[in-house]
Amino acid sequence: MPPARPARRRVGAPFRRKPLRRGSPASLKDALRTFLAPLIGALVFLLLYILGLLDVIATRPALAACAFLLFCMVLFFPMRYAHRLAPRQRALAAVYGALWLIAMFYPVHRRIYPAERWFTVDATPENLPITLPTSEVRRFDMLIDGHLFAADPGGARAARYSITLDGDQTSPQTFQGEFKHTWQRQRQSRSQSVEVLRERQATTVVVENPKREDLRVSALRIDGQAERRLTLSLHPHRLPSWWLTLLIGAALLAGAVWFDRATGAADTAASLVIATAASFVGAYTFPSIGSPQPTFRELAGAAVVGALLGGPIGGVVAWSTRSRSSGPRVALGARAR
Repeated sequence: MPPARPARRRVGAPFRRKPLRRGSPASLKDALRTFLAPLIGALVFLLLYILGLLDVIATRPALAACAFLLFCMVLFFPMRYAHRLAPRQRALAAVYGALWLIAMFYPVHRRIYPAERWFTVDATPENLPITLPTSEVRRFDMLIDGHLFAADPGGARAARYSITLDGDQTSPQTFQGEFKHTWQRQRQSRSQSVEVLRERQATTVVVENPKREDLRVSALRIDGQAERRLTLSLHPHRLPSWWLTLLIGAALLAGAVWFDRATGAADTAASLVIATAASFVGAYTFPSIGSPQPTFRELAGAAVVGALLGGPIGGVVAWSTRSRSSGPRVALGARAR
């Protein structure tokens, strides 16, 4: 029997530290191209927001500029993939982007800068009926201003109203709502807090006038801690009807689907379909949120509504269209510039 050979131990290769990879100039350039523009936009947004809150600049232009910057930043990330398109398709994408910004910003601008009023009147239960000069319009906005009694710090005032409009050939239209003044304690630091007045004493309603006749204020009722009068102001209605709004939204989504398919952006976190649905819902919800004098609070509320409602809608559209497509027309491995 041959003697057993001693087992040999395999000595492992010596450990060598891998050299650190330094960022190449190309990758740094891509990072700056990707994040520099939205970073500058965010800084300008924050600056306008602070100046608007401190009343250094007027609230309306600051709010309009911030809303436009917000839409630009949302559109920027999907549009980075436009370099994957052919030159002619890039031109189409640029036109689509311009129309996208106009369609999104239009309702926000109309809310911040409403059309000029052509009539105003104080309505009380004693001076009814009141005839409104509406014979030349089919639809108009009526701004209803209440007159609540002043609320002491720490207290609240509230009142409910009901107003009815009718015509010789128009069915009665009744609008109801509530005005409220509320003082709330808001914390400024760990040891300090201040009383902040939250008020809602005006609202805007859309009145239909299909017969193009002079409407009348035939009934008015006010209950609560307010004067027994309402100030009614009539403005032209500039927002599109509901069916036209849906048509605009469908057209924008169709363009976003084409862009995502052509560039492969749907396979990234920058899907234009999701961005379009969220922005559209937020933009066209903004005119109906809060009081007729919008603030940054209403803008934030519209953004939340767009994210919660429009985001899932865009996700469903993006998923359904991606599952039916045969794949993007370009290599998805290309990096966005």
